[in-house]
Amino acid sequence: MKKNLWLVTAGAHLCNKIWLRKVIRPESFPQRGKVIFAANHSSLLDGIIMTTQLNWMRHAPTHTIADQTPFEHWFMGYILRSARCIPFERCNDESTTKMLQMAIGYLKRDEAIGIFPEGHLNNGKSLRLPRPGAALLALESGAPIIPIGLRGTYDAFPVGHRPKLFSPVTMHIGDPIDTADLSANYHNSDKEARQYLISGLSSQIMECISELSGLTPHRRMKGK
Repeated sequence: MKKNLWLVTAGAHLCNKIWLRKVIRPESFPQRGKVIFAANHSSLLDGIIMTTQLNWMRHAPTHTIADQTPFEHWFMGYILRSARCIPFERCNDESTTKMLQMAIGYLKRDEAIGIFPEGHLNNGKSLRLPRPGAALLALESGAPIIPIGLRGTYDAFPVGHRPKLFSPVTMHIGDPIDTADLSANYHNSDKEARQYLISGLSSQIMECISELSGLTPHRRMKGK
């Protein structure tokens, strides 16, 4: 599996060069240790570009959370499994719980998780409301969150259309959001307080992603 991981990463990294023109990252970019990468989701290219680029930069796997459907395709399934992505079935509580347990397990082993807090593709102009997954994983594990803004992926591969080769994509990686203190408070709080912490951290994540991606925040997020 390790050999497959790096073969797939190298191949996908070369394919990324068709679109990915520039990666902007802070000096504090973590080369090792547990971390959660959270990005906007505007195109089917997002997962491929984010995961393989991060694998290439860190020389370590990023376990991106992905819908179960592509895993069932013989080719895409091979790529996703080789890249050690985490599958889950939408609207299935048992599958979601298993996915979260797997993700927390990787974080406990000081590995990286990739996630799209919106949960579904946006319209390429504005962000969706966040799901609680990214904040929940951070608060449960104490892992820092690295927000990512992917620009140009919607134009490069619009939903329902063929990909546009050489349409430029840029990846903007933000500064880490430290969650250690929030995580300690989370574990010492009751259910209501925990929900408040999850909501607040989710809003902070989306604010950072909005700034990095250039996409407008969801109308219900404005003013928070």
